[in-house]
Amino acid sequence: MQNTKILKITFGAVVLILSVYSLWTKDFTYQNITLFFLGLLMSVLGVEESKGNKGRRWNVFVFTAIVLFATLLIQYVMVLFG
Repeated sequence: MQNTKILKITFGAVVLILSVYSLWTKDFTYQNITLFFLGLLMSVLGVEESKGNKGRRWNVFVFTAIVLFATLLIQYVMVLFG
């Protein structure tokens, strides 16, 4: 349980810092990295919810993480072959 708390704080801080930097400077170069860490954060939240047996709410976190990772993958493919 302690490990997930550390991961949540770390991934949340990285997402927050990169997002604020992007909005402040209007430089969206690191948007892919931000999406990657946001997907990791959502995955950790989904795993934590599934282990807590708090109902079916964890499905939303896992689904969101999958969508974020798919979006990141599509962006990379479009950049490589576009």
